[in-house]
Amino acid sequence: MQSLTDVRGHTVAKRIRIDKSVALKSFHDVIPLQTIAEINEVIDHSFGNVPQRSQSGAKIAEILRRGEAFRELEQKICANTRALVAEGGQTDLPTEPFHVLRCSSIATLAESHCRHYDSHLLTLLIPLQLAPDGVHNGDLVMYRKPRLSVTTLTNVICKLRHGFLRSLPFNWRSWHTLHDLRVGNCRRIPVQVGSVYEFNGFALQHANLDVQDGQRRTLLIHYYDPGHSLGLSEMLRRGRIR
Repeated sequence: MQSLTDVRGHTVAKRIRIDKSVALKSFHDVIPLQTIAEINEVIDHSFGNVPQRSQSGAKIAEILRRGEAFRELEQKICANTRALVAEGGQTDLPTEPFHVLRCSSIATLAESHCRHYDSHLLTLLIPLQLAPDGVHNGDLVMYRKPRLSVTTLTNVICKLRHGFLRSLPFNWRSWHTLHDLRVGNCRRIPVQVGSVYEFNGFALQHANLDVQDGQRRTLLIHYYDPGHSLGLSEMLRRGRIR
């Protein structure tokens, strides 16, 4: 039977297999607090409390890469990821990372409790500023059961399902997340400013709690989009950034 083909020439039947050992990894005290303070001054000067998502994350990443510790860690993680996916036959992947600066507050509830998978095989999360601790501090929520085998078709269906869940009222989305936490379907990931967190968002479903007080700032750097979304991911990115 002839397989369907997306705009990049990938077949829907093409399957990505994920390493069973996939898990979130943390690297503590990588970024000096002086560098974090410099970055927050840049954000304050450029955006203040306004941005929800901004592609200006590339500028923030350049400040981070001035530091040898972060630069070497990023290079090592990326090399390990490329080697791992090459074992599964994925060698022709985009090398340019996608940067997102995410500033969460009570004004950005539409971005909270929105479970999803990333379009990229590697994500680095760098906390820049935390909200006051509590239930509503914007913590990352990571679902326990990874998806280990993905085709373009199943990925697109999953994105459509998550798009529907994203459209639900905030109270419904919040209840769903808190219910999953109570029954153990997912866990909160407490983070520290100055540390770096690595995970495969393509395999691990995740979301963020809402922020009711203050502002939580994180830089997300995504690497290696295998192109299994039929263009949906790019469309969603542009819509969120706007």
